Amino acid sequence: MFRFRSTGLVRVLPVALVLAALLPNTGGAPAQERNTRQSLLFGRTAVEAPERSDAGEWPGTWYYVSRDRKMALWIRDRNGTPEVKLRMRGKMSEAENFSTDWNGKAEYESTGNVAKFELQFDERDADTMTGRWIWEVTRGDDGRRETAQFTVYRAGWGRQMVWVLENLRTESWGRREGVIEQPLMVWTFQKASRREALWEELPF
Repeated sequence: MFRFRSTGLVRVLPVALVLAALLPNTGGAPAQERNTRQSLLFGRTAVEAPERSDAGEWPGTWYYVSRDRKMALWIRDRNGTPEVKLRMRGKMSEAENFSTDWNGKAEYESTGNVAKFELQFDERDADTMTGRWIWEVTRGDDGRRETAQFTVYRAGWGRQMVWVLENLRTESWGRREGVIEQPLMVWTFQKASRREALWEELPF
């Protein structure tokens, strides 16, 4: 299982280094200072995962934004089980732009790329979601496959959502053959609305 503190954020190392230099050690800091530090982590790829809270509820619209991507997660309740729909817009490649159905699955084509994305859930209840992240993109004889285990929970009095990816592995074949492994990545989402808001309404 993941621990709340981590330095394994390869993709966002420059941001992590800047934040690490700016944020003081809060071991003996006053409550106001600790809260200020924690608030810097929400809505970004976090240097450390915020503590979980069972306050709040899943249904509604959650969003995440960074310099590399924008994401929205819509969650609805179906007989006590949360169902999710994800939309991602990446800045690095058109292949990173997709939307899933309410089963967390997407199959799409973009600029010659053929891609499949899936969230395979192991657990979904009122406070926690766990499962596997699987994303494969191919173009002719070239391609990549990205896999990870994930845990999703709420934080910040129920107004934030923390998405933890563990053991993220990207395997490429063809002209760019190789493997990249990242032990931990953390995204923090803000809750935009209790309803299913439109993408265009989100404050990206």
